[in-house]
Amino acid sequence: MKHAGATVKTPLYAVPEGARKPLRVVMVGPAEIPGWLRAFHDLAAGYDWIELRTVVVPETVIPQVRDVPADVRAVVALEHAMLGDNSTLAPVPMPSVPGHADAMPDASLSLRVSALSPDLILLLGPRESATALAALAPLGCWRVDANLVDARYAGLSLLAPMLQGEHTTQMALMLKQAAGTPIDLTVSWGRTRPSSFMKQREDAFLKLPGLLLRALHRLAGGYVSVVPHSVATLDLRSQLPMGRAVGLRVLVLLLQAGLRRITGKRRDGSIGWTLVLRLNGTPLDPQAPVMGSHVLLRAEKGWWADPFVITVQGRRLVYVEEMINPKRNVANIACVELTEGGARRLGVALDEPGHLSFPQVFAWQEHWYMTVESSYDRRVSLYRATHFPLGWERVRDLVTGRVCVDPTLHHHEGRWYLFTNVAENRNSTSDELFLFVADSLEGEFSPHPASPIVCDVRRARMAGRLFRHQGRLIRPAQDCGPGYGNAVVFNEVLELGPTTYRERQLSRLGPQLARPVGGCHTYNVDGGVEVLDVFGRRPTGPAYLKIFDGPRSQPERSIDPAVDNKVEQLASAVLQKTGDRAQPGAPPR
Repeated sequence: MKHAGATVKTPLYAVPEGARKPLRVVMVGPAEIPGWLRAFHDLAAGYDWIELRTVVVPETVIPQVRDVPADVRAVVALEHAMLGDNSTLAPVPMPSVPGHADAMPDASLSLRVSALSPDLILLLGPRESATALAALAPLGCWRVDANLVDARYAGLSLLAPMLQGEHTTQMALMLKQAAGTPIDLTVSWGRTRPSSFMKQREDAFLKLPGLLLRALHRLAGGYVSVVPHSVATLDLRSQLPMGRAVGLRVLVLLLQAGLRRITGKRRDGSIGWTLVLRLNGTPLDPQAPVMGSHVLLRAEKGWWADPFVITVQGRRLVYVEEMINPKRNVANIACVELTEGGARRLGVALDEPGHLSFPQVFAWQEHWYMTVESSYDRRVSLYRATHFPLGWERVRDLVTGRVCVDPTLHHHEGRWYLFTNVAENRNSTSDELFLFVADSLEGEFSPHPASPIVCDVRRARMAGRLFRHQGRLIRPAQDCGPGYGNAVVFNEVLELGPTTYRERQLSRLGPQLARPVGGCHTYNVDGGVEVLDVFGRRPTGPAYLKIFDGPRSQPERSIDPAVDNKVEQLASAVLQKTGDRAQPGAPPR
């Protein structure tokens, strides 16, 4: 068994194609900088394609946002008093790089920076310094705008989605040059936090380290064209106009949110996940998805979610995340067999100390494999069956040191692709979909050059295995904009290769059931069986499958398909010699 070290972080970004040397970036600023810039420094330290150096100018002052209306200042002050400072903007020491300490503390700023031979300079300081510094770097000087670093009033444009009732908020880094149109560097859409500006800003600014790293990754790859030795401003793209009385309207939102918390009803035991099953019918059309006639299945204790169905020689097995006690937030992986008129829980397939979910089970080269979400342990691991369907062993860690959710493997044209959502900097796991590629299932998975391939909370998070429908490759995703697991979105994969990825959204599948159901987040299909999980109170109307007690009455056997085939061939040969007619064996395990 090969396990990577727990401290090793799998890289998320490939070395930019055509990059002949690392991009050397020098960050110039005061002794203390906003927390998100320190996080950016820590992210960049893990890559060979970028070299980040720092120069401290003690007398420098962080830029401040000007002309903030009095009512907005009052509301922000109220939230600061209630919640404290945002960690992403709280001042922390400017980092230094071991072995590259500033050796000329008494020299001029230009000499100190020039000695580091920068390709690009990031400046947290006055405009007066920018022109002189830009002359020292071929890619110029990017001055970080106050809208990104002011501890009190940064990110005020993020109020707009709150006031307009939008489910999603755009975080877009842009580069404003002295001449020409602004350049969009990187964009990500996340969920709006309508009840608090500071929480809204914290969620958004947790993305900034990754967004800036991606912007520099594009720059290093030659995808961003800048005027040599010029001064530009790094800023957020402006949102739609907010109108008048912004502070008062935000205050109303805060009061409404507080009232909802006071009067909100506590969840009762009937709220949870229910499985929706369509058996032996025509699979839905991802272009216009409708579940149609169905039956329901729900665990007798706790709930089952994240269902993955496989059909094996007539047997229909559903692997699920099994939450016995929702208050503990610990789940295992269980296996349920669909039988005539009901279902039977065969038992626990995988149980580890933390929370397990999203069990993708598949056959490859006469063995059964499984991946699960184990973000609690910062890894994505591959398991192989030792005694199918309930016996599994961990054989390799595919991704390590990363908080990954809903990992999904797909084999395409001789390569393996791993889709998974990653939180780079404690940010949401629903916003960015990363892609890794390997030449073999147990091989080394490397970051795909196009990764992250989707940066949108409305369709980034995986919602099941990829599947084909009428020749088209479909990637099911979650819409987590209104809330986690709000709906399933079907996307057609237009191009999937070792260096390219393209897709387009086809449709959106809501829960389509009784009113108590509020969302759905995993869809899978195999052998004419479709399964979808829905969240909410127990749906009424459609029939529920009866759950039979205990495992199958017939003995479980086999380790993998290869063993089954050999056993069946041997048994058939023996029976033929004795003149008996061979009976069909049980399906491969």
